[in-house]
Amino acid sequence: MSEGTVDAWEGQGLVAEALEAPAVYRGLSTEYTDVGRLVEYLGDRLFSGLVRVALPGREGYVLLFRGRPQAARYGVEGRYLEAVEAVRALVADSRWMEGEVWVHQLPEELFPEEWEDRPPIPWEAVEALHPHPEEAEGPGVVVPVPEEAAREEAPAVAVDVSAQAPPPVEPPSGPDLVSWVRVLESLVARFKRYRGPSAAGRLEAEVNAALQGSGLRLQRGRVEGEVRDAEPLRLATIRAVGFMRGIAGQAFAEQSLGVALKEAGLRDEAEFRRLLAP
Repeated sequence: MSEGTVDAWEGQGLVAEALEAPAVYRGLSTEYTDVGRLVEYLGDRLFSGLVRVALPGREGYVLLFRGRPQAARYGVEGRYLEAVEAVRALVADSRWMEGEVWVHQLPEELFPEEWEDRPPIPWEAVEALHPHPEEAEGPGVVVPVPEEAAREEAPAVAVDVSAQAPPPVEPPSGPDLVSWVRVLESLVARFKRYRGPSAAGRLEAEVNAALQGSGLRLQRGRVEGEVRDAEPLRLATIRAVGFMRGIAGQAFAEQSLGVALKEAGLRDEAEFRRLLAP
């Protein structure tokens, strides 16, 4: 772990710019949002901006340029990791520690010109070392848990900090928020491709009716707003599948759902389908 000041990091100026911009996503709970998959999702959208993760006693930043992670820093009580080491620790810790995630978008012209040709942080190496919670045997830890944080999280349990391992934490059940967004957007995109823009417009209206009051909206095939709760997305997905079934038939709806689940990278399709049961 490298020592140094925040000002010494190449991405600090961009972080300052991003934190002054309105957040695209605000206060997403790490209990329901997997940081690794969120970065992959933003990468698919060629997103340029900042992912900020706040955990007890630590904070991390990942800067993406045209969907590629180009700079990262993870700080724990005055000590800092950077680049691939930072994201390895950040992703691992966010999967067992309760924290929040913010996403801020930045215009591409603010980024250094050399980032256009510079190789990105190898995200596949991060995920290979720290697979998704449903694949892992237990939570991965890179940075030792501060004693104060351990006492706050488990006040009634004696914790041996010297062992440098947190108490076992059960991962949250069910798909995370990013997975719900991916599935819903994939369903809408496939329906538009096969049934045309007019029918897709009617499907979008059905989805927005289900999302009413949630702070979310489907706009031009993309979910917009502050994604905080999976339930509105689940209800909107149920309504979308039902609409597709009524317009295009059972076979098309089931095939489209299967394609959407695979595109979202879901491994437990049976559990997702169970959550979509009327």
